[in-house]
Amino acid sequence: MPKINLQSNNRKMSMTATFLTILFGLIIFVIPSLLINIIPQSTIGNYFINQIYYVYATLPIILYIIVTGFYFYHIKIDAYIMNITSYRTISGLLKVKNYIEVPHDMLRHFSFFNRPFTVNKTLMLKLQDASGKKIIKRFDISFLSKSEERRISKVLEKIIAKNS
Repeated sequence: MPKINLQSNNRKMSMTATFLTILFGLIIFVIPSLLINIIPQSTIGNYFINQIYYVYATLPIILYIIVTGFYFYHIKIDAYIMNITSYRTISGLLKVKNYIEVPHDMLRHFSFFNRPFTVNKTLMLKLQDASGKKIIKRFDISFLSKSEERRISKVLEKIIAKNS
């Protein structure tokens, strides 16, 4: 059996998307709001007052992106251990991370689920410990490409086949 070695993460993409979302929110909402309050009688202030409906149109989109969030994930699978971490890019820094480190022989089944209207997918692992206790662990993953999903699936399928 070939050696199992996989490392995958989306650090660059998730941080870029978070940065662009914050930048977009500042440009569309914060800067015009400040200019309307600071210089309301100027040409710039009048322009933003006349175009305020753009702010109201984009605010729900920005709020939806903030609520659904972007998730950073790191998957490392070697010959013996699966190490999977997933957390939100901004609020995840303040909360406990979704993390698991288990030996291969605990994995029984896995699946990927698409989340509608988001860039997130969910990786669900069904695990069983030595005493027979079944555990289901879910990891939210953002910006997972089809090729990366296939690569992760191949490794997890090899592990399940080895366990059977």
